[in-house]
Amino acid sequence: MVKKGQRFVIKFKIITEDLEIFLFDLYNGNMNISVLISFLLGFAITTTLFILSFFLYKRYDENRYKKELVAIKLHKEIEVRRQLNIKIIEILNRPVSESDKDFVDPREDVKVAFADYHYLKNYTSLHNLYMPIYFMDQFFKNLSNHLAVFEDADDLRNGGYIFRDSRRTFEDFSVIITNEMESKKKDLENMKNIYPQILKKQYFEI
Repeated sequence: MVKKGQRFVIKFKIITEDLEIFLFDLYNGNMNISVLISFLLGFAITTTLFILSFFLYKRYDENRYKKELVAIKLHKEIEVRRQLNIKIIEILNRPVSESDKDFVDPREDVKVAFADYHYLKNYTSLHNLYMPIYFMDQFFKNLSNHLAVFEDADDLRNGGYIFRDSRRTFEDFSVIITNEMESKKKDLENMKNIYPQILKKQYFEI
């Protein structure tokens, strides 16, 4: 199957071959004035149409490429938020062990394992192309007021950080993530209804 870009090359070769035949006939005196004028007129029209079609194709291809970039970015943004929400829900639903019952009230408090805490802390830096830094910074700022302070040895024995009365903070953050995901999905759906144009340059927020 011939690709779109190759069609223009083939058309250009045909035009140059016709021009070679024309110049050969003109050189050997095998062409009268009416045929000469007809050929020149046809050649001018063909060349103009070729240049115009090439310009329109390039404009369409540029707009199509930019649209694909935006769609890919939206997909990534949705997936990054989905993975983050999975981790938040996992932390909220993690059962309290017998050894933690003296420190953690499962109705109000949240215990975050060291590994999960560092995962959340580094999440924005790992996905800074698809999630703004302030997104997690604001969450940790709200969370810092709930941190229960223990001796270092107690923290190690607990296996994580305990945040007093923070369940609501985690739940609200999960709602914010979900709302952002839905907003991105709507943007993606709207993007599908925008078709690449061939006459003017389109601008997409990337």
